Parts: sequence; C-alpha cells; structure tokens
Amino acid sequence: MNANNPRILVAGTETLAGAALAAEAARRGLPHTTLSAADTAGWTDRAAIDDALRAAAPDIVFAVAGESGGIALNRAHPARLMESNLAVVRNLLGAAAHARVPRLLYLASSCCYPRDAPQPLRPDSLLAGPFEPTNAPYSAAKLAGILYCAAVRAEHGLGWFAAVPSTIYGPEDHFDPENAHVVSGLMVRMHAAKAANAPSLSVWGTGHARRDFIHSRDLADACLFLADRWNAADGIVHIGPDADLSIAEVAAAVREAVGYPGDLVFDSTKPDGAPLKRLDASPLRTLGWSPQTPFPAGLRETYAAYLRRAAP
Repeated sequence: MNANNPRILVAGTETLAGAALAAEAARRGLPHTTLSAADTAGWTDRAAIDDALRAAAPDIVFAVAGESGGIALNRAHPARLMESNLAVVRNLLGAAAHARVPRLLYLASSCCYPRDAPQPLRPDSLLAGPFEPTNAPYSAAKLAGILYCAAVRAEHGLGWFAAVPSTIYGPEDHFDPENAHVVSGLMVRMHAAKAANAPSLSVWGTGHARRDFIHSRDLADACLFLADRWNAADGIVHIGPDADLSIAEVAAAVREAVGYPGDLVFDSTKPDGAPLKRLDASPLRTLGWSPQTPFPAGLRETYAAYLRRAAP
C-alpha cells in the first residue's frame, strides 16, 4: 500500500487475520488504527463503532472481524457464529457506510460457496446452490457481508469489495482447541499427544477432503496489495495458493512440524465438510501477487509461536 499514506483502520484484531494485518501494517510503518471485539461489545455497540470511525477518519477499512472456527465449533454454536458475523455486517459495515468510508475490504469466507460448486471456486458460483450443511448459518452471515459491499457500491458509489481467503493459519492464531480451524486444532492436539506419549491421535473425518491454505502473513500482504490495486467494481477477489492438500496430507505435515511420532487414525464417523474447496486466485496472480510462504515452513513458524505462547 503506497498511495499518499492513506489512513487505515484494521477492524477485527481479535481474529487471526486481523492480528496479522495489524502486525504487517506496523512492520511497514503504515499509519493505522485498530478496533476489536473487546472495544465494541462484540461488534454490538454501534455507538462505539461510530465514535471509532469518526476518530480514525479512515481512507480504508479492513473489515476482518467476526467469530469463526472449524466443523466442531460450527456444529456446537451455529447461532453464536451467525450472530457474531451478522453483528459485523449490521454494525461495523453499516457504520462505515453511514460514515461514507471511501474504501473497504471485507474478508469473507470460502464457506459462502455452495457445497457442490464447480472447482476451483469462482465468484459466479455464489448463490447457485445450497451451503455445506455443517456451517450453513456462518456461511449465510458471511455471504450477507459480500452482498452488503455490493449494495453499498451500487447505492453510494464507494470502493468497497469482498476478498475470500483460503483457510488461514499462522503464528497469530489463538490456538484454542475448542474453536480452532484444522491446522491449529491438529497442532495443539498433537503437541498434547506428544507430551503424553500417546501412541495414536484421532483425526476427524476420512482425511480425503481437500482444502487450500494461506499463511497469515501472506494474507496480510495480499490485503494491503489489493487495497492499492483491486478495482472494486470487479467485485469479489480470492486470496490463495494454486494448490490444495488433503486433510490427511495436512495432518501428516503438522505431525512433522510438531515432531509427534504416533499414528494418525481417521474417524470416518465424523464429518469431512465439503469434499473440496479450492479458490481460483488467477485474477490476483494477473495483478502480480502470489504467496511466499511454503506450507511446511509456515507450519514450523506457527508451531514455534505456539511453543512460545504455551511456555510457563
């Protein structure tokens, strides 16, 4: 990002993506302010959000807020996840529209796509079929954010757009086993199994489902890149690599990073989620951006961060 040092507001620093984006903005010396769920009563305090926007007067808002998690969290708390993400749309995006923030990047989710959409996923598949049932409420709330950005663009002529990332992992994760996405969840559980000398570890699903992954630093870099270069009128843009991995391959790579010597036992009684999710990120490649962090190296960095956090 380089156009006359625009004022940045990173909204959602409680999330992995938000923490990484704030850290990258700070590393680059970009003028920025931050806003979190803790500052806004979980994005329900519209007055606090209005005040923050007035104080920051941002040229661009990175809206990277809203609770998310893996299949287990989506099954246990579908209403909570939907409420959290609808509050972001209603209050954060609503306040930004009222303040006429000229540019906004809303970080959506690949869960917004239909379960059986053609692969790799492209924006023209949105609304073309039903969601994956294990995360439908969360998906509907994130889709509302995509549609709201399009509505603000149409009604107010503002440069708002949505970006859809691959599955995010990285050292800024909270490593909460109850709420974790696949990488951090496996990492925490394998670390515990290693410490306990457990001979095996159960992994949800068959291991056949495939996902693409993006390191949090690469995601932050892509967001800042897009803030300068993406034409909002083109709508949704995808942020991801050009490859996907099976969950079995992911689990094996996490086991290597953790150094867990036990066996991985896949529990086919647990859901896989969508069989394949891979984003078509070719428009971003055309602009000249690609991720720089190889998956094994990113896992080692993430595990090192977990060890630092877990140390007494």
